[in-house]
Amino acid sequence: MMNLMLAGIILTGSLMTNLEMTETVIGDALLPVAEQIADQGVETVLLSVGGEHDGGWLVEQIASTVLGEAGITVSTARDQSLWNLNLRPLELGVVYAQTRRSWVLGGREVPRMATCQIAATLLDPQGNVVLTAREGAVLQNTVPMGDIQMVLSANEKWCNGTLSEEERGNILEPLVVTGVVTALVYLFYSSRN
Repeated sequence: MMNLMLAGIILTGSLMTNLEMTETVIGDALLPVAEQIADQGVETVLLSVGGEHDGGWLVEQIASTVLGEAGITVSTARDQSLWNLNLRPLELGVVYAQTRRSWVLGGREVPRMATCQIAATLLDPQGNVVLTAREGAVLQNTVPMGDIQMVLSANEKWCNGTLSEEERGNILEPLVVTGVVTALVYLFYSSRN
């Protein structure tokens, strides 16, 4: 499902929002967990998300979807005879790198990276640990500086990251590079005469 959404966004050429990137990496990180649980022959689990991360609700939502696609039913009943799957987001969000130019005099763009690290523990109905896993995923792309506001989430601040404040030299940088190259070309050809 997440890969289909990503392919659709790439084909249409629109930018993924930070929240969409986060959803994609959560789904990618949970796929191996769902496969390992399905390999255990588990058909129904009671899902719980631990930790204090603000994105825990999103992990729970996507985990329910990914587990359902793997043929595992997520139960809401607090039944003692169910398998328990405990998930804990260790790292989750979007990080920005320092802005750069696409070419010497081109527009500024911001590299961004959505990361997800999830710890998973599967307990059998007797409370014995059957499976522990730590899975992760990363998704990277760049955003034109003028489109940054379009990819931010108004409601979920935790997935927005922070932009680098080091913006000095934005105008001087291409001028300095152009000046140095021009001076080197001039010195090279003037020494030949």
